[in-house]
Amino acid sequence: MAFDIPAEELVATRLRQIHLDFHTSPEIPDVGSEFDAEEFAQTLVEARVNWITLFGKCHHGMSYYPTKVGVRHPSLKFDLLGEQIEACKKHGIATPVYISVRVDQHIGITRADLLVRLEDGRIWGPNAHQASWYQVCLGNKEYIDYVAAQTEEILKGYEADGIFYDMCYLPPDPGCFCEKCLARLERSGHSRFDAEAHRAQEFAITREYTTRLAKLCKDLRPNATIFFNARITPNVHRELDILTHFEIESLSTGGWGYLHFPAWSRLVRTYPRPLQGMTARFHKSWADFGGLKTVPQLEYEAGTILAAGGSVNIGDQLHPRGRLDKGAYAIIGEIYKKVEALEPYCIGAKPLADIGVLLLPDAVDGPDAGELRMNSSYEGAAAMLMALKQQWNGETPDRDNLKQYKLLILPDRGQLDEGLKRRLEGYLDAGGAVLFSHEATLQEGSFTLPKAPVRYLAPCPYTPSYMHLGDELGAGLPATELVNYRAGSYVTALEGASCLGEVWQPYFNRAPGHFSSHAQTPVDRPTGHPVGVLSADNRIGYLYAAVFQGYREDAFFVYKEMVARLLERLLPEPLVRPGQNIPSSMEIAVLKQEAQRRFVVHLVPFQPQRRTANNEYIEATVPLYEVSFALRTEVAPSRVYVAPSGQELAFRQEGHYCEVLVPKVGSYEVICYDMK
Repeated sequence: MAFDIPAEELVATRLRQIHLDFHTSPEIPDVGSEFDAEEFAQTLVEARVNWITLFGKCHHGMSYYPTKVGVRHPSLKFDLLGEQIEACKKHGIATPVYISVRVDQHIGITRADLLVRLEDGRIWGPNAHQASWYQVCLGNKEYIDYVAAQTEEILKGYEADGIFYDMCYLPPDPGCFCEKCLARLERSGHSRFDAEAHRAQEFAITREYTTRLAKLCKDLRPNATIFFNARITPNVHRELDILTHFEIESLSTGGWGYLHFPAWSRLVRTYPRPLQGMTARFHKSWADFGGLKTVPQLEYEAGTILAAGGSVNIGDQLHPRGRLDKGAYAIIGEIYKKVEALEPYCIGAKPLADIGVLLLPDAVDGPDAGELRMNSSYEGAAAMLMALKQQWNGETPDRDNLKQYKLLILPDRGQLDEGLKRRLEGYLDAGGAVLFSHEATLQEGSFTLPKAPVRYLAPCPYTPSYMHLGDELGAGLPATELVNYRAGSYVTALEGASCLGEVWQPYFNRAPGHFSSHAQTPVDRPTGHPVGVLSADNRIGYLYAAVFQGYREDAFFVYKEMVARLLERLLPEPLVRPGQNIPSSMEIAVLKQEAQRRFVVHLVPFQPQRRTANNEYIEATVPLYEVSFALRTEVAPSRVYVAPSGQELAFRQEGHYCEVLVPKVGSYEVICYDMK
């Protein structure tokens, strides 16, 4: 039977998950012909899997059970879903069920009237030369009735532990232009040319069908896990009621990249929802049959998920004949053997953070007021703080978490509404610190950050510009004028604040009518404007350049070093102080298990190689030796050891910090500090 525990608990305690795709063309003639229920379950058991998302309806619109509502795959001769669930339940494996929503190829082929229309009138789907999917307009009640009926069939007919609804993204901006959507716009008093009204309607449609389906799930199975894929956005606070947990689909080699999961997981993990990270066994992306990651690569990816406080989910696709790939599950078993051994040190562990990175809206007035979007400045802050071994979370204005951080970073852009201004003022009055850069909090020509030690003058007219960093910002760097590839701002320091470095200008901006050599024009002379400003009490710092965007887009190490020098002043006692043999590519993440009174530190070295134009690839682990760092434990622990082996590590307590030397770090290592 379905597990009779809250959905949140089920997700948080099942760290070894599989997402088993089964998008299978109706032209394939032998679906399920080699399926053996016990072999299927035993393969999962041997790979130490304890959760598997199984398929109810796929992108082709095919169902894999004897549906009375939908379309059973024409070559399937038995109840595949039912036998899968029954076999898994015998071994204690959780079984949520997948339903494709936006994409249904059968509907696309048979009911063109239900499809999304683009602004130019074309159907949103493949052209004559593409092998791809049709996209259904989810404003059609008839179609949502269809999905709801399929949901009801599955939850009433099987011991499914929940529903995973996929492809719940919005149509291309500003929305669907089918006749039904245009008529709805007009009934609400808006023109079809009103883009803002169109966007609002699309979100309203999303809320209508997701809240309806979520309520149906809860009514039929109160403890059901419920997830709508693509609904984790920077504005997810508007949709928390439909999500029992967060599944972050992030196939590093499938287009998402290796920064995606760390950046997004930290943005959402302070919400009251358990976190799950989804990678895949594929060398490339979904449906990469015959493509496999190496054990070191998949081990690294599992390590990053555990380090963020998440459950690990590995994507796979079942062969049409119904047999799991033994080779793939041998690799998955290697990964989950280690994850299983680490579970006592991961379940219940909560991430710790000194720093909150605020993702702000670009506008607080007008039609787009308050709308949040992921941007390269936030992503640059993510990459930079990971490289600096800082412990951080992303935050958004809807959450009132500021007081839990010693430092807030406002990267490059965004505006403050009145409520957030008041909260920031209270945060600063209570002793908090802030680092902001470029145009962050700029509104109507002035910075609106309370107590800002700097006054905005004008945009820097030169891009690129140059920076003479001086003794403090430039400590450890060559004494030269270094380039700032990104936009900058001319500012002046207010009374009592310190100016750090000086902006220099080139002879002129590069342009078609006048340029010099192959790239930016050489440096010419100083401008008199500071690179950075620091308040007299060392609690507010500012940098003129879009340093976080620059680090993301240009990977210029100088931006990271500038921020590091300011962090030394603004956050003198971080949670982690890196020591010897720790490359910038290694992630260090600190979590705490309160019940066990234990700090858990994850060391995850990032070591891919780019051997093709598209894929980053980890062929083998390159161990690191004699790795040292200090953790701010406040008092000495009773014991420090490697998990799960229990190997004792010598340590030295220096003030608030516990210093350790780890003899060897492979794909990832976990170090525990018992504080009993």
